[in-house]
This record gives sequence, C-alpha cells and structure tokens, in this order.
Amino acid sequence: MPTTDKVTPIRGDDLTLVDNKQAADILGVNYLTLQNWRSTGKSPRYVKVGRNVRYRISELKAWLEAQTRNHTGEVA
Repeated sequence: MPTTDKVTPIRGDDLTLVDNKQAADILGVNYLTLQNWRSTGKSPRYVKVGRNVRYRISELKAWLEAQTRNHTGEVA
C-alpha cells in the first residue's frame, strides 16, 4: 500500500489523524525523537489504529500549549 505525505482531514482538527513523521514535522522535531518520547511517556497523546500510531491535530496543539513557559525558571 503506497504511503502519502498528504494530510486528509476527516472533520476538523478533533478527528484529523497524522502519522509519526507528520506529527514530528508539526512539532518541529525528528520523528525518532517523537518515537522516543512516546516510549518514555513524554509525547502527546496518541491513537493506535491497528499497529499504526496516529496523532490527532488537536492533541498536538494541546500538548504544545502545555509546553509553553513564561520564563526559564518555570517548573515543567
């Protein structure tokens, strides 16, 4: 089955699913970093579709928002 880099929305961000590489691009990290975060529990929430890992765009946005800090001394 051929793969594609095209993100096809289902019904808005709440249900739009992207794969590991697409999610990594959105977050600005290497896909291996995202894979590592997932195995250590540091990644955004994800969905398993069969054997495949998918991320909701809305979860990526929420995770990014939760990473926002006001200054370097702020506790994560």
